[in-house]
Amino acid sequence: MAFVFSRHVQVNGIQDATIRYKWDDWDVESVDMPLDEGQQQLLGRLSQRAICAFTTGTAEWILYRFARLSDDPFPLQCLETAWTQIVNFNYAPHKDIRIEDWTGPVRGPVGVAIRRVKFAIQQADVCGDPAWRTGRIVKLAEHVLPDPAPYKQWRDRILARLLALYPMDADEKLGEVVPREALDPDLAFDISQTENLINRFLAGLDYRMNPCLNSPDQMRQQGFQGVPYVFSIEQDRKQRFDW
Repeated sequence: MAFVFSRHVQVNGIQDATIRYKWDDWDVESVDMPLDEGQQQLLGRLSQRAICAFTTGTAEWILYRFARLSDDPFPLQCLETAWTQIVNFNYAPHKDIRIEDWTGPVRGPVGVAIRRVKFAIQQADVCGDPAWRTGRIVKLAEHVLPDPAPYKQWRDRILARLLALYPMDADEKLGEVVPREALDPDLAFDISQTENLINRFLAGLDYRMNPCLNSPDQMRQQGFQGVPYVFSIEQDRKQRFDW
């Protein structure tokens, strides 16, 4: 099943073909720096999986904004892959993109968004600092969206939800798996349904159709425990808490 954009990003006018913002591939920092200190403090109160989920959700806004200006399937494959890695890092390798393939006022922001997601997940895998990438992708979204107001409304609502459901635990920073549904502000999300939601998502994947994903054999070679493309919340907790 191909990755489908969430309803909440499909805002009227967001796919405006007119480029009204400045873009310099060699000076992205002028767009996404400096970071908002207050927002970074808030992000620091989230589990690392929640930070990665929010980063991936923000990237979806950016990719939808440019969906009519580029038919390259790779960015959506990257988002699909990111959601699998939030479940387990063994679902895909940490592999950067070729910067020179992602330039210009359309592909440039898309490429930067993909990189922010990839590096946030990589940082979570090594218990690093994924929030720094998140702060930058937030500013990128506000820069390229024709009207950032709907995104900002979504951002504030979802950050409040994530903070309530997935707060940082200093003794176990990764935290529980975050389903994609947790980022839908119109859904009465029930965290107790996490295992069912994740398994429904995994059942719809086909690693043969997404070159970013590992095959079951590759996953086992990299140390995956359990059944590939099947999620057990008990197994996940055992691995995190080393039971």
